[in-house]
Amino acid sequence: MSKTKSILNLVVAACNSRGIGKNGQLPWRIRKDMDFFKKITMETKDPDKKNVVIMGRKTWFSIPEKFRPLPKRINIILSREMKEAPSGVYIARSFDEAITMVNNDLSDKVESIYVIGGSSIYKAAMDSDYDIRIFLTKILADYDCDTFLPQFDENLYKIIENYEGVPKGKQTENDIDFIFEVYEKNMNQMCEFDIMAAMCSNRGIGMNNKLPWPYIEKDYEYYTQKCSPNTKGKYTVVIKGRMTWECTKGRERTNPGYLNVIISHSKRDQLQSDEYVHKVADNLDAALIYANKLKQEGKCERVWVLGGQKVYDNAVHHPCCKKIYLTEIYKDFPSDTFFPPLPSCFKETGEEGVDPDIQEDNGLQFQFKVFTQTE
Repeated sequence: MSKTKSILNLVVAACNSRGIGKNGQLPWRIRKDMDFFKKITMETKDPDKKNVVIMGRKTWFSIPEKFRPLPKRINIILSREMKEAPSGVYIARSFDEAITMVNNDLSDKVESIYVIGGSSIYKAAMDSDYDIRIFLTKILADYDCDTFLPQFDENLYKIIENYEGVPKGKQTENDIDFIFEVYEKNMNQMCEFDIMAAMCSNRGIGMNNKLPWPYIEKDYEYYTQKCSPNTKGKYTVVIKGRMTWECTKGRERTNPGYLNVIISHSKRDQLQSDEYVHKVADNLDAALIYANKLKQEGKCERVWVLGGQKVYDNAVHHPCCKKIYLTEIYKDFPSDTFFPPLPSCFKETGEEGVDPDIQEDNGLQFQFKVFTQTE
């Protein structure tokens, strides 16, 4: 996706349980919050431009008809069901299509992008590779809700104190206490990384938690040479999923040059007690933020992602992934985990020092390939 507009702003009010709605309506009525919503989504620095508000179909219909479309803003509805756009409104079939529309057809008209719900639209924004700013009205009360704000990892977001134009301190209206908070997630907090993987002809990378093919010494030597730190006193950050780590044995597990960061939501206590695990992270973004901190402290010089399948799936589409070092083994092996197809932004480029010729070892033919992100 193009990044003409550098940040997505999410505007949302949520109660203690993260509830944001009930039967298509707000469970509370707070005039001060509505005024803040109107102000933040309408104001522009350039009088010749407007802000975009992106919403789902249900959010559109939750707005009283007399206020639709939201005035002095460009309204985009995400819907696969609506056949015709209401007057003065744009329709997009997906979140990516809406962003493309803003960055291309509407680029010269738009100052900022605001995502205003519902739950699935908020999640699409949070999962995107854009910098995110969340304007959260935190309702300090419990309400019966059927729609909720997706969880966001507060380790990835920093709270912005004294944000200009945002009311400070606890507010009260209609006997309801609430506060306005602003969070930001900045992709620059994360560091660049490369991927190292080997796969057979059917893209298999594992079978029953083991490599599907016989041991290939040449490939292990290549992997070790590439991933080991080049500078004395510095380390390589190695990012793996939990199951991949549990299958890691011998020299690879105990390599003193590696700082192993394991992505896992389960067995955290067990992993954290492992002397060879440096850090347990909830997801790839959290792992990269931690690796970036180590880089800034001068402790590491490279960051590698080494599997498994789910981690690779996220990594190949991550904007911080710069190169993929892929050993292609020219034979099929039964597999139950696979390496994902590469996005079109990766082109085979090779690299100085990487032998492009077909190799042979232990009765197998294979080739070392290097793919570089070109966009």
